[in-house]
Amino acid sequence: MADKSFSNELGRALARTDADELVRQIDIYIEYKRLGAGDWPDDIADDLEEILYSGINDPEKAMAYVMIAAARTDDPSFLGFMGCGPLEDVRSEPSTELLERIVAEARKSGRFRWLLSNPFKVAIDEQAWDAIAPFRITGPHEEPTDESLPPRNYESNILN
Repeated sequence: MADKSFSNELGRALARTDADELVRQIDIYIEYKRLGAGDWPDDIADDLEEILYSGINDPEKAMAYVMIAAARTDDPSFLGFMGCGPLEDVRSEPSTELLERIVAEARKSGRFRWLLSNPFKVAIDEQAWDAIAPFRITGPHEEPTDESLPPRNYESNILN
């Protein structure tokens, strides 16, 4: 997909051949969190683990999960988890190309800037921190408030 041009990261995520599966998995995780979390039911454990570890195992997939989640829910707790989980993991050792895409998305989207503002500085690669620091809406060791979550700004047919 690197050879294609996309207007934003959500467009890139939705162009994936597995986009329907990623949407299904994000919806499962959103519902699981909405119901109060707790122990993972066996029937969804694989889906939840795939999202949770995607930033380590497959940064491209992690970005897709983050963008789909940002377009599918207004739950600041869940989105904070996505910012401090998969998105944080992606920024621990990002490729130059991925870091450039993260910065480009941050220029376009207040919601994405909010997601970038969740992890603390110590969790982020120094080069990645320097690239995203101008876009963070909080200091290096504070998370954004729930009330400061910007509205969704992604136009897509996947919005609820």
